[in-house]
Amino acid sequence: MSESTAPTHYYADRKEKLLKDLGVLFNSAHRILPAHAKASEVPAILDDTRQGFGDMLAQLPDLGGDRNLFNSSIVAGVAALAYIRALESRGLPSASIYKSLYGIYFDAYSSLPGLVKAALRWFEFSGAHMRQLKAFAYWTQQRAHPENYVVQFISGDGRSFDFGFDVTECALVKFYGRLHAEEHLPYVCIGDFAASCALKTGLRRTTTISNGAAICDFRYGRKRDTLSGLPLEQLPEYSSRRAASQPRPTA
Repeated sequence: MSESTAPTHYYADRKEKLLKDLGVLFNSAHRILPAHAKASEVPAILDDTRQGFGDMLAQLPDLGGDRNLFNSSIVAGVAALAYIRALESRGLPSASIYKSLYGIYFDAYSSLPGLVKAALRWFEFSGAHMRQLKAFAYWTQQRAHPENYVVQFISGDGRSFDFGFDVTECALVKFYGRLHAEEHLPYVCIGDFAASCALKTGLRRTTTISNGAAICDFRYGRKRDTLSGLPLEQLPEYSSRRAASQPRPTA
């Protein structure tokens, strides 16, 4: 097969660049992991994470390439699963794995330079970002890529929240499901709160697909505090799962 006709894979072909982009998370892992695992094992754990990340990238389906506005979330979600499995293989308890994962998220976003955080926060609420989200939502609703997200943009009122979006189909839920890793996803999703805490974007959510609901209802408000992602059991999205799991009374 000639070079010009060789098959390409959007994510796997970008593995080295994506690993470089994830450098801040790996740096945070070096700081956080010794509280949960032997310091001598940290380099091997992260090497296994990189290897697993590359292997999983090759299993991602076509999600629209550069058109996918949520690529950074997809990539981070794949890296998180590779990290979880690297720790599972060493027998670490789930509570330590999930606590360390959230700690890495929080450390990574909090350690960004102040000017970078301010710029990211400004863009989050900018007109340009709203236009991006609206266009992306419309594109996902065409369902050209069955394994992708499906998103609906939600305009805010400037009081209760500034903007939001509902995710009715989640690419990571589908991907984790194929790898029989669904139980981990609620603890990956709370990384959104770590990012919002650092950037002061006021994320609130009441339901998530990973907790058994029909949608993930993201709502952002610049004039309010962000909920903490831990403990998961105190989040509204977890309470919704608990309520949904209760048996309905019979007549």
